[in-house]
Amino acid sequence: MVKKSISLIISIFLVCLVFTTPALAYKPSTFTLTAEGCLIANVDTDAVIYEKNADEKLYPASLTKIMTAVVVLDECDDLENTILTCNQDTLNLLLGTDSSVFNLVGGEQLPALELLYILLVHSANDAANTLAEHFGGTIPGFVDKMNAKAKELGMTNTHYMNPHGLHDEEHYTTPRDMYTLTKYALKNETFKKIFGTVRHTVPATNMNPKTRILATTVFIQDPNTSLPNTYYRPVDGGKTGYTDPAGRCLVTYAEEDGITYVCVVMKCPVKNDAGVKVRYEFAETKQLYEWVFNEFEYREVFDTATPVDECNVELSTDTDAVAVVLKNPVNAVVPKEAEPSSFKIEVEFFKNPAEAPITLGQELGTATIKYAGETIGTVPVVAITAVEKSGMLAFVKTITDFFGSSVFAIAVLIIVLIILALVLYIIIINHNRKKRRRNRRRVKIK
Repeated sequence: MVKKSISLIISIFLVCLVFTTPALAYKPSTFTLTAEGCLIANVDTDAVIYEKNADEKLYPASLTKIMTAVVVLDECDDLENTILTCNQDTLNLLLGTDSSVFNLVGGEQLPALELLYILLVHSANDAANTLAEHFGGTIPGFVDKMNAKAKELGMTNTHYMNPHGLHDEEHYTTPRDMYTLTKYALKNETFKKIFGTVRHTVPATNMNPKTRILATTVFIQDPNTSLPNTYYRPVDGGKTGYTDPAGRCLVTYAEEDGITYVCVVMKCPVKNDAGVKVRYEFAETKQLYEWVFNEFEYREVFDTATPVDECNVELSTDTDAVAVVLKNPVNAVVPKEAEPSSFKIEVEFFKNPAEAPITLGQELGTATIKYAGETIGTVPVVAITAVEKSGMLAFVKTITDFFGSSVFAIAVLIIVLIILALVLYIIIINHNRKKRRRNRRRVKIK
């Protein structure tokens, strides 16, 4: 039972190691960022290419609506046929906030799917409140679900107070948590489709006989944007956010040659030094994407056929060592200029020497792969051949181990103590006998 428990713990530990890729020490040299916090990471490997204040708590503004959409998608299985009725009292909660709305009216009925388009494409706060009330029972009830989902996803520096992102001191997140949330959300095809929508037509409703056109606020993905030098073709989806305390925020994802990145920029300045309104969130996101796509590539660093080390073997007459290879190939995002010789492997065996028998493919340790001193992957190493056990050597080792074991040492100690006790007993008995004899002689003399 103890051995099984230890094996289970080791297995869980190794799984964690395989899927852990720490941030790499890369930094753009041709541009600087005004964003207070940012992070750009490869979705396939979770390799963080660059980060700045990635764990600093910042206000997300309408980036909040990504979590709102995630909770709705978790709650609703039939978005097209789930009809929601807008509550005027709920809509009135936004009066005086000067926030982005779609001008929904009390009694207006829309499918949940259309409200998600209005939420993410138009960034409408009235859609956020309507969805929250329906799927949470109350808006606070929905916010509880948002916080529960954040906890489930491991977003340890995130806390929500509302479903839309209007400013609240206790409503915050981080660039790293936003990456975690966005990566999770992109696994849902409905979210991914809406997230990437540039134009959408909202059909007529019971309160509005005309169709209405939604246009994305994510100008970097809009080929028809009026902002010069903003459109960037590889960007396939995104969400903007803005309040005065939050600054300009933007979360996007981009794909090129089958490689996908998520980029988060938060708290970009609203105005430049001259007091002119600026949209640095788009420019800086574009610069980060161009940098990673031009300077980095996703490639196989080590295969599973080339031996990477040898592990010594005992209890075998066939061999003294067995070669090991990586159990899985190591794929990583690395600079395009990186030479094969730049990658190093450090192998640590569970036990060296390992005891025969060893089966083909048996895990004998782990290999840590490094580039420029940074770890880019950790995978198990396995035996490339089987090694049979020698019965004679195993018997000799058993005897040797026994005589060198603590059990044997304790047994010897007990025997020695018993012998000493017997010797002492005999000495005492002999002493007493001699004493009685002397006493008898004295009596006779008298």
